[in-house]
Amino acid sequence: MNTSAAARTPVSSHWALFVLFLANIFNVGDRIIFGVVVQPIKLELALSDTQMSLASGLFFVLFNLVGGLFIARMVDRGNRVRILAIGIAAWSLATAATGLAQDFATLSIARIVVGIGEATAFPAAMSLIPDLFRLEARGKAVAAFQSSNFIGIVGGTILAGILGAAIGWRSMFFVCGLAGLAVALLLFASVREPERDSDGEEAVEFKSYWHDLWEGCKRVLRLPGYPMLLVAFGISGMMVFVLGAWGPAFLLRSHGVPLAQVGVVIGPAVGIGGITGTIFSGFVADRLVKRSGLKVEMLKIPLFAVPLAIPPMAVFVFAESLAWAMAAAALMNFLLSAAIPSAMNFAVNRTASGDRGLTSTILLAANGLLGAALGPLIVGVLSDLLAPSFGQEALRYALSALLVTPLIGVAFYFAAYRRSLSAELQASRV
Repeated sequence: MNTSAAARTPVSSHWALFVLFLANIFNVGDRIIFGVVVQPIKLELALSDTQMSLASGLFFVLFNLVGGLFIARMVDRGNRVRILAIGIAAWSLATAATGLAQDFATLSIARIVVGIGEATAFPAAMSLIPDLFRLEARGKAVAAFQSSNFIGIVGGTILAGILGAAIGWRSMFFVCGLAGLAVALLLFASVREPERDSDGEEAVEFKSYWHDLWEGCKRVLRLPGYPMLLVAFGISGMMVFVLGAWGPAFLLRSHGVPLAQVGVVIGPAVGIGGITGTIFSGFVADRLVKRSGLKVEMLKIPLFAVPLAIPPMAVFVFAESLAWAMAAAALMNFLLSAAIPSAMNFAVNRTASGDRGLTSTILLAANGLLGAALGPLIVGVLSDLLAPSFGQEALRYALSALLVTPLIGVAFYFAAYRRSLSAELQASRV
């Protein structure tokens, strides 16, 4: 039993979770607002779809993940609350600076700094939550935290669309970026660093930062089934990121939705589907673990949910009706989002507490490289290549290339499940 988590007062634990929830809203919101104003930025700075994909996708993700590996080790060894507060302040100021971009280089630099700052959010939260809640309640806690992703998507898309149309995309970045500084202050002033729970594990000797990072990465990557889980998590999440990066532009080009309304149209559909899928997944995961006593049972959720997302994905891409496209987007996001908290919760709860930040960051790295970077880049490049033949509809056909990704993702989830189940059953017999 996690005695330290059980003894901690519920009020302080839930308040800390709420502030983490709020911080992640700004984390996702500051990221998603870029996708809403891709079209006006592209036109004003005279950039291509490929360049926009690089700035918002590949460059952002690469620096977010490289920085994240080093930050994750700081999170596993240092004061997580202070590290996160500094990160929020950094990415908020960089978001505001995005409004000063004059060309591809300055735009990319601003988004790179945002990516490095946001690298603090996920490992800090995924390290803190297991120290705030018992194992039997962590599924709901992780799901509640993950649902903030979709609050950020809904709020970010609506706010960015309205502000972008009313005051311009540059001023929109100033307003949204500076608002995040208040969250950094709230976290620093009201949340205390909780005691780390060892769960009975043996302490790992700290020799040097580089040695510690290298040894930690090796321990995490040697976890049974973890490499397959990395690939599954990244590939199956491609369409979620593509929806954020190219969904607003798709509505503008193929459905004629005005900029001021694009957030109102896509935000609720994506957000409601994502929030309900995430919360549903958390409750089901806790029940599966309680019934079987096996952590690996959490992976049954993505095994069923991910392939079921293919039909609504196809409807979203090819539907001529805006209403049908948004209904399909909601169902697609419900199913794909259900896979996220269960996979992440399984990963961080099968490793030592001193490796939780690193474990979540490596999983996030796969999700970022395959989902957030490669997915939008593939769509952007294909859109540019198909534009001479299909014009405004090129983006629609570029999106259709991702219909195969859930099948690839579920194949790797199945391999990860079998390998992890075998290892967990073997360990229970020892």
